[in-house]
Amino acid sequence: MKLFNWQATNFLQQKQQGMIVAENIEMARQALFQRQLQNIKLQRNWQFPRKPKANELYELINQLALLLKSAVPIKQSLQLLLQNCTVISLNLWLGRLIEDLESGLSFSQGIEKQGKYFSQQEQQLIQVGEMTGKLAQVCEQIAQYRQQSLILQRKIQKILLYPMLVLGISVLLTLLLLIFIVPQFAEMYGNNNASLPAFTKFLLHLSEGLQQHFWQLAFLFILVLLFIRFRLKRSAKLIKWKNQCINKMPILGKITQLARLIRFSQALALMLRSGVPLNMALQSFLPKQQSWQVEKSYVADPVLNQAVETALYWLNQGYKFSDSVASDFFPMIAQQMLKIGEESGQVAQMLQHIADKYQQDLNHQVDLLSQLLEPLLMVIIGGLIGAVLLGMYLPIFNMGSIIQ
Repeated sequence: MKLFNWQATNFLQQKQQGMIVAENIEMARQALFQRQLQNIKLQRNWQFPRKPKANELYELINQLALLLKSAVPIKQSLQLLLQNCTVISLNLWLGRLIEDLESGLSFSQGIEKQGKYFSQQEQQLIQVGEMTGKLAQVCEQIAQYRQQSLILQRKIQKILLYPMLVLGISVLLTLLLLIFIVPQFAEMYGNNNASLPAFTKFLLHLSEGLQQHFWQLAFLFILVLLFIRFRLKRSAKLIKWKNQCINKMPILGKITQLARLIRFSQALALMLRSGVPLNMALQSFLPKQQSWQVEKSYVADPVLNQAVETALYWLNQGYKFSDSVASDFFPMIAQQMLKIGEESGQVAQMLQHIADKYQQDLNHQVDLLSQLLEPLLMVIIGGLIGAVLLGMYLPIFNMGSIIQ
């Protein structure tokens, strides 16, 4: 499949433009002609194969919910989405999903067969929505849930983007000092034949090593980053170790724990409101091998897995849900709120209240992190550049041993 930019005029001679995905330029022209467009101009848009972004998936589900609420049949809704989808991978996925519907499968069966872009919770919700005739409402709830997750993700990314950018620039400046400035000091000190402090010698050797092996070190660094990123998606041990390290961090660990609790509470509340039984809803949080997944390549959140498995075990033993959840995953206040929800028969509503309450705590922690990062960055930047400058000027402070 290829992506094309197009310009054309409609039957009112109004200019229109957009993008379309097709096998070739002739099929793209034919598809636009079927939309009653004239004077069609096409140009290839060279888009690299990529996975759909989170906001693109949210827009897709939100548009599907709007179409279904407008009483547009599911197959026609998907065809409309396919016509306007400009992400090649998502376009192919929609095409296969429509083929599944034409072969006689239901929407939920097609989603389960194709997998990839819908979680297990969302697949079960869609199945329940089809059974109860509330598919439009379920898709709308899924879109709202994804929007909330997207807002949280963007907020954290926005806070971390500036520090990472500043830290990267400071590391780059330090490398420039070591590669271009330090050698000038090395030449000056070499002409004096004086003994140098150990820290200065270390910086001179480091500078010499960077000059001689910079590209090899850069290539090795990139390989290590790619290997770590690849293994982190597939190794349960590495994921567990990463989560343990993050959880031990003062503020970032708290943010991660709160975000996990909020996502779990929101998703579980959504499923219970849609009529999914509690045991089945909890089972959907556990990893399940799909036909499109490489064997043993799908590793979910181990902390969430352990908490859900523990809750399911005690539920099967006859205990209440509020007594089954672990205190390190569900704080005591949340457990008490959940117990009140069980007694009043409003577990789903109470789970949403829990999510809203801890969302405020999360916002506070995120604001606190943003306030602490700036002075911390100043210390790191000052430490990096200051250490290089101190090491270079340290021999000058001992004027008697260097300058006669």
